[in-house]
Amino acid sequence: MIRSAAAVLLLLSASCSRGGPAHEQSRAPEILRIWQGQPPGTESWSGAEQEADAELPNIGKVHVVTNVTIPTLTVFRPKDGQANGTAMIVVPGGAFRALPWDLDGIETARWLTAHGITAFVLKYRVRPPPSDAPPDRTFDDFARRTEPARAIAVADAEQAVRLIRAHAKQYGISPHKIGMIGFSAGGMITIDVALDPDESSRPDFAASLYGALLARKAPAKDSPALFIAAAQDDPELSPEKSVEIFDTWTKAGLPAELHVYEHGGHGFGFRSHHTSSDQWPAGFQAWLSAHGLLKP
Repeated sequence: MIRSAAAVLLLLSASCSRGGPAHEQSRAPEILRIWQGQPPGTESWSGAEQEADAELPNIGKVHVVTNVTIPTLTVFRPKDGQANGTAMIVVPGGAFRALPWDLDGIETARWLTAHGITAFVLKYRVRPPPSDAPPDRTFDDFARRTEPARAIAVADAEQAVRLIRAHAKQYGISPHKIGMIGFSAGGMITIDVALDPDESSRPDFAASLYGALLARKAPAKDSPALFIAAAQDDPELSPEKSVEIFDTWTKAGLPAELHVYEHGGHGFGFRSHHTSSDQWPAGFQAWLSAHGLLKP
């Protein structure tokens, strides 16, 4: 979500502040703080998280969280006997302003656990922009404005990789089968983390949904395999951004698979929209299987 996040933030400004979604905690009570003490770089951030439900065009009802000052991982495990040792960190979108928690987070986690994958939904640090912030007229404007927020979010995502890898045995997962999947702004974060030259904070495989490549650096020779998906009719983020990711990986001799669907818009996620993009989960499952990530 990029422009649609602005509409959500209007609702958030009128919503009540709460400590965290009660319905989320009842489904997955295991929540991990990813930093010891105050997260670095945002010591001045304060206030409670804010939540709201919004109705977005072509997407439907979305539960959104913002003003996240303490980043966490919410753990979703497969049913007993179904775990295959693979893990994925789920990185929601939201234009670095808010997190569509159910659309990108919980619904993704449910799909992953149904396929034997242990899911860790990342609630990274975000906060609403100032009320007098000028609108982004171009994608370059968006990239420049959000660069500080993106650096904070990338730091949280890299720390999440390190934390999960260090505790792999505790969660019954392989330290060499830790992936990351991101949507929109979360896809941008995922690509930044995949480009990390430090393998200790880099996922072993990754997926970018309607994301973009913002960091101008070449992938390492052992950067992770990528699954990339977008829609040709995306009104908010051109699918050319996904093609650019694919071209960068291809030129570096790295494995990547790209799916561009004729219809799907922006933010299709795992919901059915009766468009060709409804088929992307099947392609993603086949890709995971081809890489041996669904085997016990």
